Amino acid sequence: MLGSKNLKAIGVIGTQSVSLTDPDALKSASAKAMDEIKAEPFTSGLLSPYGTPGFYNSISSTGTLPTKNWQRTSYPESHDVLGHEAYHNTLEVKSYSCAQCPISCGRKSTIKDGPYAGESGGGPEYETLGAFGSKCLINDVSAVAKIGYDCNELGLDTISAGQIVATAMEWFDQGILDREKTDGIELSWGNVEATLEILRKMAYREGIGDLLAEGSKRAAAKMGGNAVDYTFEVKGLEMASCGVRASKGEAVVHAVSPRGADHLRPYASVIDAFGYLEEELGITEKQDPLLDGNKGWVKPVQELSMATNLIGACLFASICLAVKGSTWAGVYSAATGQSCSLEGLLLSAERVINMERMINFRFGFDRKDDTLPKRLLKEPAPDGPGEGEVVDLDTALDSYYEAMGWDTATGIPKPEKLQELGLSWMQA
Repeated sequence: MLGSKNLKAIGVIGTQSVSLTDPDALKSASAKAMDEIKAEPFTSGLLSPYGTPGFYNSISSTGTLPTKNWQRTSYPESHDVLGHEAYHNTLEVKSYSCAQCPISCGRKSTIKDGPYAGESGGGPEYETLGAFGSKCLINDVSAVAKIGYDCNELGLDTISAGQIVATAMEWFDQGILDREKTDGIELSWGNVEATLEILRKMAYREGIGDLLAEGSKRAAAKMGGNAVDYTFEVKGLEMASCGVRASKGEAVVHAVSPRGADHLRPYASVIDAFGYLEEELGITEKQDPLLDGNKGWVKPVQELSMATNLIGACLFASICLAVKGSTWAGVYSAATGQSCSLEGLLLSAERVINMERMINFRFGFDRKDDTLPKRLLKEPAPDGPGEGEVVDLDTALDSYYEAMGWDTATGIPKPEKLQELGLSWMQA
């Protein structure tokens, strides 16, 4: 929408201060949240010292790193060239944080050596390393950093842009695209200069870039034939670097997300692929990442993720369940003066999730749209912990819908669920 209007961003600046009901109580509740963040190894031992690039090797090791446009699920041979040690050895890195945050996951970097020496910018984050590194087989941190800097300047999201380039590289590899169609660009795997030029063309909508700027779904539709078989999007939004064949929880949340492929609502692989537990949410045993059904645990984790968004907190504080839901309820109560329990917080989140579902239903979305790309449903993973796995989406959706109180045939919230949540007015 913004691109169609040649609009890069919308800036909003508040003019009034925020009043607090009980500042002292808020300080105490916030200190508790801080302590929980510092006590969690994921945030204090990985995210703080390395930023999101610290995820790269561990995600690859769990078989949830999309590689070569999702042909593979693990990329161990890239750990030494794209992992966090290579990142910090190759780039001059400075960390930064949002106000008063103990994590400081932000990174600004400068390329030390090579053809792009001296160039600097924000990141690159894990998702940029995944999008252009593993997906496009660009095995060079400096090159990925340069690509990320250019995307920032051009106003391109590296997740979608990287996935589109990876798709285009496979189209080129399969002969669906050739040099005549790519304006003479050799769009082969790992070609850095080709990637930089394609991104520039996308931003300025020149030649092949004008087609790719439409996004994977529209571009494939215009190309026709089997081009769609190599796209990786859900409801029109490109998938991030979060594999789903070795994390079936991640598969179902990608499929049902109301805004398309969304890896953060919740980041489900933390539970099944990484083995986190959360007694408050009823997750007291390790979940099988390769089990397509029995996804009752997805519901409370999804609600906690939504609750974190609702109170305006950073998801990194809850992405690994560092801050307890009850702690967030305490923060909310202290700030607003409205007493809130964990159960109340999750109920508010559940209400929003169901409202989003009903809004999408009014625009024609239902179970048929809760799907995943063909390769993930039909082609067994060739490597990693999920080797041989595909996603049995029907089983996963049935289990998820039942847990949510939604009709299993349509994926729409049942009337009694809407009534329970005070949303009867949204019934079709």
